[in-house]
Amino acid sequence: MSPRARMEYLEAIYLRYQRASLKEKTMILNEFRLNCGYHRKHAIRLLNRFKRFAKPKPKNRGKPSKYNRASILEPLKKIWLAANLPCSKRLKAILPLWLLPLLTSLKILKS
Repeated sequence: MSPRARMEYLEAIYLRYQRASLKEKTMILNEFRLNCGYHRKHAIRLLNRFKRFAKPKPKNRGKPSKYNRASILEPLKKIWLAANLPCSKRLKAILPLWLLPLLTSLKILKS
């Protein structure tokens, strides 16, 4: 049985398993195990935590990152590459040395 067919079979059997009594669950579980070739505990876990009917979780929670912008990342990446790929601690230490000439050449800092 292909993995896709197993998931379709799980989808078809899920609601029937959830609404069944204990004796019916045993029969459904045995049928499911024999058809799919799963171990008993794995089949129980699949039937108890099937997520087909659940809502998906929202992906982006919290405030968006203020540093994940091209205007910040491009110059930082250029400095990082020009400084021969230092680690974060060393990059933090050398950033003022690289930024001061850059800012003065852009005339952002007025001397």
